Amino acid sequence: MIKALIFDMDGTLIDSEEKYITAWQKAVEIHQFDLTYQDLLGICGISVKEEYDYLYKRLKSMDKVHLAIESSKQIFLDMAQAGAVQLKPGIRELLDYCKQKGIATALATSTYQSFAKVYTQSIQGYSDTDFEVRIYGDMATHGKPDPEIFNLAQQALKLRKEECLILEDSHYGIMAANRAGIKAAWIKDMVDLTRFADIHIDLTFETTFEVKEWLINHE
Repeated sequence: MIKALIFDMDGTLIDSEEKYITAWQKAVEIHQFDLTYQDLLGICGISVKEEYDYLYKRLKSMDKVHLAIESSKQIFLDMAQAGAVQLKPGIRELLDYCKQKGIATALATSTYQSFAKVYTQSIQGYSDTDFEVRIYGDMATHGKPDPEIFNLAQQALKLRKEECLILEDSHYGIMAANRAGIKAAWIKDMVDLTRFADIHIDLTFETTFEVKEWLINHE
């Protein structure tokens, strides 16, 4: 029986991945960086350190990397504060159901806490109090696909791994769940994960509305 849901944040809990890509496209256009749309998709779901390494391989300049990241972050924050970033469909209903049924909830994200705190306060319906446990990227030594973030969440919940279900949308997120030895559910978003042979997906859902229905059917 599932006693806890561990939520990834960007692309799973919050409908932010498309907005991130839009912010990156604007930053690329402003600064004339040589980055394609496929390059930008590769940023989704990776840790901050890997983001720097990933961009350096393409831009060949750490100054350009810093400028690209800071520019895209500011554009994204402006979008969030204007109300363009929202919870994913079905999230509010799922969180309310978990509270009603006594299912624990944890947030486990590679995003650093300072940045997450700034932009989530503009999202209608989001509250830190929905989660008994919150693990951010700067609270771990290693980001996804390393399992540390999910292991920290599971340990803080004080539940066995088989009692937890991780909700993810990204390749590296599912890989981290696999490496943690915790069941992984893919909530479909921008990237088709069926093309990756190096991950195992236990459950697949079109939206989080389906996660709630699955929980009801497995009470």
